[in-house]
Amino acid sequence: MSLKHLIASAALAVCSLAAQAYTVGGASQSLISGSSEWAWDGAYLTGFRQALENPSNFGPTGVVNRTINTTDLTVVDSTSLAGLDMFVGTWVLDSQAAGFSAAVRDFFLAGGDVFLLQDDSGHDALGTALGISTTDSTGSVSNGGAPLFDGPFGLAANVTQHYLTGQLDEAAILANNGRVGGRNEEGQVTSAYWRAGEYAPGAGALFIIADIDMIATTTACGLAVCGADYAAMNANAIYALNTFSFLQGNGGNPSSVSAPGSLVLAGSALLLLGRLRRRNA
Repeated sequence: MSLKHLIASAALAVCSLAAQAYTVGGASQSLISGSSEWAWDGAYLTGFRQALENPSNFGPTGVVNRTINTTDLTVVDSTSLAGLDMFVGTWVLDSQAAGFSAAVRDFFLAGGDVFLLQDDSGHDALGTALGISTTDSTGSVSNGGAPLFDGPFGLAANVTQHYLTGQLDEAAILANNGRVGGRNEEGQVTSAYWRAGEYAPGAGALFIIADIDMIATTTACGLAVCGADYAAMNANAIYALNTFSFLQGNGGNPSSVSAPGSLVLAGSALLLLGRLRRRNA
């Protein structure tokens, strides 16, 4: 194959990967009735889902060149999870999460990406199954750097918590090869993340936040918008989309990555391009 054809083929492979839709699902209210509007199909997460599916944010001409599809799960088991690239665990009672926490753990360890929106010790069963539980926090604003607070959607400062507020155990995060994503004003850890393969060999990417209302959109806190305003793109919304972008770009689900041959082809073309640039410099 000539250099010209190799580069053209690699470009097509890279474009195909970028254009490949990424499917995100979570448990519906019919399965986790105790979650109310904080379920994946509840009103408080509608803004987040619409922002993910907005082609101006994620799509061929969006901020991030990947189309995102979201779907509701009325059953969470190995069969339903097999159709996903990422599972989002919302505010779910520990008793209701008990029935599918093992399936989510297995999905993650097999390469599926997981986005956990925990909140307090009564709604952290999915994280606890992975060794990362949630306890109460002071609820002050959170800050941090790249990749979560500083990313493709901008810089997020003073991301707010609301209602029940939590923190994560830093020692447990580090013991499981994780990274601290953000801290509040008292230094309490409010989020953590793992690239694919960091939690365990073959595992997917993982994000855990200690308060779902840093990403959800509500109005009962006394402000016009509590949490993320995806229309105005406030700090919480910027943080949420930066974080999602990072996870989907560093994920491990086999359906989200190109075939090994395509990766080799793209790598070869990039290497040859580098050599040509040095030669012509």
